[in-house]
Amino acid sequence: MTPEKRNTLPKAARKIQLDFSLTTVNIVLLLIFFFLVSGSLVETEELTVDLAQTTELPLDRLPRPLLLMDVGDKLQLNGDLVTPDSLRISLNPLLNADTPRLHILADRDVPAGALVSLIQRADLQGIEIKLVTLRQFKTKP
Repeated sequence: MTPEKRNTLPKAARKIQLDFSLTTVNIVLLLIFFFLVSGSLVETEELTVDLAQTTELPLDRLPRPLLLMDVGDKLQLNGDLVTPDSLRISLNPLLNADTPRLHILADRDVPAGALVSLIQRADLQGIEIKLVTLRQFKTKP
């Protein structure tokens, strides 16, 4: 051996650097799996929605123009029967030019899909739609 090699210390082994991101990813995945499994085991009841009702608004004080929507796709604009095809033509003279607004009062038994399809009609685009509800008067026993 040469004298140079005899007097030197052996090289220290390289330290392995730990990667903590792998541990973090494992913990997050385990939490995700836990919540997925525990969420699927819980039984949920069907969601029911109680519609809002008012009791203090007289019918003559309802906002105008008012579109009444009854079961069977019957439409009344300010009390006059209209068809879905003639709705926009009937609405034009009643709308304010600055802020066109239509108030819709749908019967309680009208399917939600029918109300949504009425609101999404192409001829009603650009008109602000407001839904109006009525409260039922409670009778005292």
